[in-house]
Amino acid sequence: MNCMNCQTPVTKGTEYCPKCGFHVLSQRKAVYLSKLYYNQGLEKASVRDLSGAITCLKQSLKFSKLNIQARNLLGLVYFETGEVVAALCEWVISKNLMPHDNLATTYIEKLQSNPSKLEMINRTVNKYNVALAYCQQGNEDMAAILLKKILTQNPKLIKGYHLLALLQIREESYAKARRTLKKALKIDKTNTTTLRFLREVDEQTGMTTDLSGKTRKVRGAGGEEGEHKRMVKSGNDFIILPPVFRESSTVGFCINLGLGVLIGAAALWFLVVPAKTQQAYDAVNQQILNSEGVLGEQKEREAMEEEHAQAISAVESQLTQANARIASTEKLMQAYRAMNNGDYNQASEYLREVRETDLSDANKLVYQTVNSAVNGVTAPAGDTGAEDGE
Repeated sequence: MNCMNCQTPVTKGTEYCPKCGFHVLSQRKAVYLSKLYYNQGLEKASVRDLSGAITCLKQSLKFSKLNIQARNLLGLVYFETGEVVAALCEWVISKNLMPHDNLATTYIEKLQSNPSKLEMINRTVNKYNVALAYCQQGNEDMAAILLKKILTQNPKLIKGYHLLALLQIREESYAKARRTLKKALKIDKTNTTTLRFLREVDEQTGMTTDLSGKTRKVRGAGGEEGEHKRMVKSGNDFIILPPVFRESSTVGFCINLGLGVLIGAAALWFLVVPAKTQQAYDAVNQQILNSEGVLGEQKEREAMEEEHAQAISAVESQLTQANARIASTEKLMQAYRAMNNGDYNQASEYLREVRETDLSDANKLVYQTVNSAVNGVTAPAGDTGAEDGE
């Protein structure tokens, strides 16, 4: 472990830095807690408890921002939940903190090597925002249609499942909402929003959602081999149907056959003939409806084309903004490293390429620290102001 004040290597068991006298015991405790939370996050991620993993990994990074393994794993968990922009930000920060032998570099290269997939993911995120706007405007039908398209293209977007299930619950389509929420649980088994929505569905339907997917068979009395009882599954409950009585005598067979013939003749007279007449009327009415529906279909098609054009424009804008944020963050990290190395001229050149408006709140503090150190101080030796700000 290196001293966080002067980067001098510190041996195990040492309480104070031999060079600057900094008390490193608290630093050692913070590093230990960071590794502990990372291990907990890794365990939760391995059983698809992604919400719990995100919480543990964020706590790990609070204790040590230089925990590269925790940051890379947090990016992977974000990517698995459909949050690609958040995952990319974590990997970019990790890459700048450790440029060599870092898995984050591989993740970024794989993501950027398939620009069509990246564009598709960004498009789905933008469409989700459009669907959310539809819900706020009261156009819930269009929002549901758009969300189904989004989940077809990006089946890992948990927020999309939540919003679609909420619309289905509002329409009282509880069976559809239960199926949608089950798909979300396959991605994140302990997501609190998913479980809360499922509990609401269970309360409205009076049935408990079966998440195991197992079936059961019931045998005759005594558990011995015999005729299996017929069962109908309703939610998590099983309704046992009574056994079917079968008549085996010849007389009964003849009576049933005669009754069947009579019933068939009556059905032919009372049902088939009026049905043929009704079909003729229905055919005429359908022709009228088809002629009236042409104009409505044309308007709907024009509306969908306009919607697609708006979605494409918004996605391109969001992708440009994301690239600008990534570029500014990389230049800021390069300026930070140049400042630590004492090359203030190079750091100043990197800072000129940074747009402060593209930085997050935390990175803005780093930018202000580096800018004041580069432009206000003449290359001090061993300056750690920016590192303390980080």
